[in-house]
Amino acid sequence: MRALLLRLAALAASGDGFFLLLKDRKECVVVEQPLDTPLTVRYEMPALEAAGLTGSEPGEDPPLGVKLTLVDRHTNSVVFSKIVSSHKGEESMATVSEANHDLCVKPVTNKLEAEFRFELEVERGHGDKYYSEMASENHMDRLQVEVVKLNDELAEILNEADYMKEKEVKFHKKAERINLAAIWWPILQIAILVLTATFQVHNLKGFFQSKHLY
Repeated sequence: MRALLLRLAALAASGDGFFLLLKDRKECVVVEQPLDTPLTVRYEMPALEAAGLTGSEPGEDPPLGVKLTLVDRHTNSVVFSKIVSSHKGEESMATVSEANHDLCVKPVTNKLEAEFRFELEVERGHGDKYYSEMASENHMDRLQVEVVKLNDELAEILNEADYMKEKEVKFHKKAERINLAAIWWPILQIAILVLTATFQVHNLKGFFQSKHLY
């Protein structure tokens, strides 16, 4: 597995997209978000549409399947796992701890026999598909859905504020430890130098006395 040095804290907040070049190995990005943060992952594989491979028949292997997984680093457990084979789609998932998560993609079947582009967009919060399904299942009108969206956004903002506050506390404690170490380390060095100088003076004095030079 080759992990990309990419933090998705800002990407998930803004919904910016990026792409990965896939062939036969897993590629991962790091997701840094608070506990229970819903994530909407939108993907697109232009090579499928260009090659006329728009999906798989029931019971058949996908012509170009990509396994999408979300792994919690704290417990090393798989939070979400699904093989996607359509050229464009959207999946919903959520973080399960305060620890970083690895969002990984890996080709499982590649009939293109070449490196292909996998476009990925990560957005914090639920996507339009989630709210459309909610409205359909609960017979909600547009106004009710908008109220639910606002409540969800408010909960995400408060959750993010608590998360940043906890990170600030941890950073402050770490800075205090570094400052304390910066104070005591020079003192320790000076003490070692004083002890070394005292020991050397004592040895030299003993040497001169033994040679009757003192």
